[in-house]
Amino acid sequence: MILILIFIAVALLPMFSFAASSIVVENIDRQHTLTIVIDGFHRKQVRLYGIDIPDEDQPFGVAATHRLKQLTRQPFQLKTIRQDEQGRAIALLTLTSGHSINGQMVAQGYAWVDNKQYRKEICSEWLDAQIDAKQKKIGLWSQHNPLPPWQWRKKQH
Repeated sequence: MILILIFIAVALLPMFSFAASSIVVENIDRQHTLTIVIDGFHRKQVRLYGIDIPDEDQPFGVAATHRLKQLTRQPFQLKTIRQDEQGRAIALLTLTSGHSINGQMVAQGYAWVDNKQYRKEICSEWLDAQIDAKQKKIGLWSQHNPLPPWQWRKKQH
């Protein structure tokens, strides 16, 4: 019985926030899946909750990747919202300042709010930030008619 409870606890662990002493981003792939290492030994694949970032081969994709790398060099906390079908954590990354990396990417014009994932109250703040970035022509919004990544991927296949 104790082994069953331990197994259940370990299985549910990825669904909760990590109060880790260190989270290091080891890699960011072309479609912005982060490989992170927690406390030096636990490796995890992470996608950012509620947003979609231009792929590297898409206009503004390299700049968006660069900005994501800059933001994730700072200490942050990880809160897993859910896991996707590939077992990756869909997560909210929060800087020690209290600002989310997800929201910063949108506010600074490096990502779109992903309407398919729009569930949490915080996403409405991100939509406001997206509207503001678009009006000010910040980041990807400085381009004429930028194409959201989900539409870009459909055109590539």
